[in-house]
Amino acid sequence: MNASTEEPAAPHRRWWALGFVLAGNLAVFTAVTMMNVALPAAQAELGLSDSGRGWVVTIYSLCFGASMLLGGRIADLIGLRTAMVAGMIGFAAASLLGGLAGDQGVLLAARAAQGASGALVAATALALMSVMFTGGADRARAFAVFGTVMGAGTAVSFAVAGAFVDALTWRWCLLINIPVAVVVVAGLLRTAPARREARGGRIDLPGAALVTAAMALLVIGLNRAPEAGWSDPSIPVLLVAAAGLLIAFAVGLRRSKHPLVPPRVLADGRRAAAYLAVLTVGIGAFAAMYILTIFQQEVLGFSALVTGLGFVPFGVSALLTSGLVSRWSDRVRPGVLMAVGLAAVAAAIGSFALTGSDTGYFTGILPVMVLVGAGATVVMVVGSDQATRSAGSDSGVASAMVNSSQQLGAAIGTALLTSILTAAARGRVEAGDGELEASLHGYGVAGVVGAGVLLALATLVLVMSRTVDPASDADEALVQGRA
Repeated sequence: MNASTEEPAAPHRRWWALGFVLAGNLAVFTAVTMMNVALPAAQAELGLSDSGRGWVVTIYSLCFGASMLLGGRIADLIGLRTAMVAGMIGFAAASLLGGLAGDQGVLLAARAAQGASGALVAATALALMSVMFTGGADRARAFAVFGTVMGAGTAVSFAVAGAFVDALTWRWCLLINIPVAVVVVAGLLRTAPARREARGGRIDLPGAALVTAAMALLVIGLNRAPEAGWSDPSIPVLLVAAAGLLIAFAVGLRRSKHPLVPPRVLADGRRAAAYLAVLTVGIGAFAAMYILTIFQQEVLGFSALVTGLGFVPFGVSALLTSGLVSRWSDRVRPGVLMAVGLAAVAAAIGSFALTGSDTGYFTGILPVMVLVGAGATVVMVVGSDQATRSAGSDSGVASAMVNSSQQLGAAIGTALLTSILTAAARGRVEAGDGELEASLHGYGVAGVVGAGVLLALATLVLVMSRTVDPASDADEALVQGRA
């Protein structure tokens, strides 16, 4: 295993550096949740079409997910700190453009640039953490802090966005990223580890083009499915084309002299199990959050601000759970922890089957928030640790794979469960049921199917993790001692 080429951060500075890394990473991930809340106001002011409104969110996710692996490889070549600083500068510039947008075209262009720049930030954040905290109690504590910040920060972002929209303007959901980026860039330059020397190698441009195009087609297909329906002929065409490009990309990895994703990264059984766990939690958690948002607004009649405040228990659950993960990781195998976390998210989604006309926030929403917050935090903390541990000079791409897996899972889960919910509800309406009864039936069917998928994948994660050589931890310690 190659040692890292980043200069280690001084012990007293790396905790400060961690704060700046997490602030940047949180900014690019909450760029989705905050604009979700801001969309109705933006649509009214700019005169966005309904399809244009959807693309404000979709184009960010598309560029973010499609650029992730390329961003990880760029980070490995130019240095992690340099890559994250460049990504934050690009993200701030795109946020300024979007915040000043006067029409739909400018806003969509800004969101696309935000997504591409954000991918470079997200692909680097976990890698920098892995370089600064290589092992021991400090590493466990750092990844627990990561889980706390991402979980609580994402939940709070709903409320912050609602406050901006109600008290100021939806544009501050974009403009707030500028002062955040200034602080993050200044802090990283003073505290984060710098590259010792330039690393040779090139970017696998054919591979980058293949995987970027594949991710783009996949995200477009999955985002179109809930609206157009799976029977729309364009959906299978897009998904089959994406699968073909991914196969071509995988074949090319072994032939390229400078592969975008070195095969050794995926050959590690521990990492493979972690990537599957993160993909699975993306399927469940993001779909659950989307469905909960719709339920609170359309069924319970909550405003944007109240809906945002309704997600606070999610953050509290993540906060409390992340403090326990570092203790559990010393006693329980990583695969078991990830499987248990996925089972908690599956239970939350399965509870949608119990939703009825008398379901309120405290009886139906709150328990789901708590379970998803706890389960997703366990999976993301343990999975991120396992995926980036001892990655050495592949830290950037190993980190990027975590976020790519999560984004892919989010696209699959949201499209799959939304399509099932819509189809089940439509069937009941055609059978003569009222809209509320039909919607509740749709939630139940989506919940049962989603829970089944998550439990099946959780079992696979557990099986894969048990095939990893138990001696790998001792070997890893030896490698780190020599690095």
